[in-house]
Amino acid sequence: MTQATILLVAAAGGSVLLGVFVHWERLGKEHYAVLLLIGMLVAETSLYENQDNMPRDLFHPGSGAFEFRLPEVVITLALLARLVVRGRATRVGGPPLLWMAFGAWIFVALVEGVLRHNDHTQIPYEGKVIIYVVGGYALAAGVPIQRFFEGRALERLVRWSAIPATVVVLMTMAHKQYAVHLPLLPLPDFGIDGSDAATIFAAIGLIGLMLELAKEKRSRLTLLAVVPLVVSPFLSDQRAVLIFLGAAVTVVLVVATGSTARRRLRVKSAEVLLSALAVVGVVLGVAVIPAAQSQHAVEVPLSSTFARTFDTKGKVESAEDRASKWGVAYSYIRQHVFIGNGLGVEFSYYNPGPNTFSMTDVTENIGLDLWMRAGLVGLGLFVLALFFSLFDGLVAWRLHPDRMVAVLALALVAVVVGFVAKGMVESIFEKYRLATMLGLSLGMLRSAVTSAGGTRMALHRAHVYGEV
Repeated sequence: MTQATILLVAAAGGSVLLGVFVHWERLGKEHYAVLLLIGMLVAETSLYENQDNMPRDLFHPGSGAFEFRLPEVVITLALLARLVVRGRATRVGGPPLLWMAFGAWIFVALVEGVLRHNDHTQIPYEGKVIIYVVGGYALAAGVPIQRFFEGRALERLVRWSAIPATVVVLMTMAHKQYAVHLPLLPLPDFGIDGSDAATIFAAIGLIGLMLELAKEKRSRLTLLAVVPLVVSPFLSDQRAVLIFLGAAVTVVLVVATGSTARRRLRVKSAEVLLSALAVVGVVLGVAVIPAAQSQHAVEVPLSSTFARTFDTKGKVESAEDRASKWGVAYSYIRQHVFIGNGLGVEFSYYNPGPNTFSMTDVTENIGLDLWMRAGLVGLGLFVLALFFSLFDGLVAWRLHPDRMVAVLALALVAVVVGFVAKGMVESIFEKYRLATMLGLSLGMLRSAVTSAGGTRMALHRAHVYGEV
């Protein structure tokens, strides 16, 4: 297909999609756009391990150098539909203003990159973080949080996400992958539990688990669906995914030690005991019994997976690779500390694997990436916006009058912290699937905060006069 034909088809499809979004906005079903985005991310990451190796298909339309990703189209059209139906927002709080300022400064860095004659192919690619993070934030923040509980929308998302997660987990465990050539959907390596898929699965699974723990009556089907979602990170052979899960779970465990957790969560001692017995049963089933039958030494479950993840030559070289990038990045940062070098800046670093010098535009660290490209101004705006978003989320966990919304706020705080922790060893802004999920998580967190009045004082009043 020629570029002209692709543009015509894209324009026609975009017009139809815009009409659908307008219809949803008028019906009060604006959360469908967010759920559609998350569903697309789940489907795409399940089918394709690596976003950079995707062929041209339904998820990656284009021809030659002309290409685009579906999330950027969906976010843009959904925001345009909201503007058509609702008009401009009349009231904007502190965190949204900070995220808008962050997006504006990234645009300044984009212009700076053009003026500095940085790599013109990377400049627009890196600039799309404005759409994925800031646009995703705006899209989800504008949806009343109760919409996600209507019709058990979040619960259904968890259950449906468990289906591809189960398929990918089972195929990964069996070491099976297939090349399937479907019309408009070629799958060169279907069956690999990739880093992006495992991260998104873990985020959805953690949200689903926390919401179930807040209920008086559990859904066994939903709890069962959570299992493959949270197991997925242990099979992806990626340390960054385990860092994501570890950071998110740590946030939940630390917060759960406080008095608020006793009011919010409905966890009984019998359930804890049964869960512990279930873990023991799984260990016996997958380790001790097979070892006894085969007369071999007992092997700790997932020990080989952890060995591949942390203790192989490739992983050691990967850590050295990151350290080399960080050292070179600091030298670029010192040249323009406050305003940065602009988007699209590239640098040469030593790659210990093939023992060669390579060119790259990423540092594998979200903080260094921002500092190198957008300077202390861009990094500072990001840190401030992130801090107040998380702080307000914790306030909502403590004071929100609706228990389910409060627990959802805590789960989203944990997910966002997990993304940031993962970003310390991986450039997640360049991974549009993760960047989009981060933006949507931040936006839903903002919606949870504003659902009780929008300010910390309003949350306090709701806590005093409402029902917790």
